[in-house]
Amino acid sequence: MPAAMTVALLGAGTGPAMAATSPFPYHPKGVTFYGGVGGGLLRFSIPAGTYIVNVRASYDPAYDPSGSGRCLFSGELDYLSGKGSRAPLGGPAPIISSVPFHLGPLKGSWRAGDYRIYIYPQTTCSWVVEFLK
Repeated sequence: MPAAMTVALLGAGTGPAMAATSPFPYHPKGVTFYGGVGGGLLRFSIPAGTYIVNVRASYDPAYDPSGSGRCLFSGELDYLSGKGSRAPLGGPAPIISSVPFHLGPLKGSWRAGDYRIYIYPQTTCSWVVEFLK
């Protein structure tokens, strides 16, 4: 059973143009998405602009009943509007307690439209994905 996931929505609201064209919540300032075992899925819509992507995953003994001392993390950030593109967010190499995983901060220009953050169901680490303006 997946662990609880939380989404911090920054600048949440519905812009008039985005409300008419997207089935997903509009978040002009970006999102922070975090959780644990079982991964997660978040779909959202943003305006075009410069965003920073920051990903962290770490071993948490609460998610390791066998006491192996390691966990798995992998996921992707997908552009869903039109001809999509995918950006891997990590994995599939195991993460050990003494060496957490960190990707970013990566700054870049992103197209307006719909996106999804997909953390794979095989994930057994504690994780945070920040996609912020």
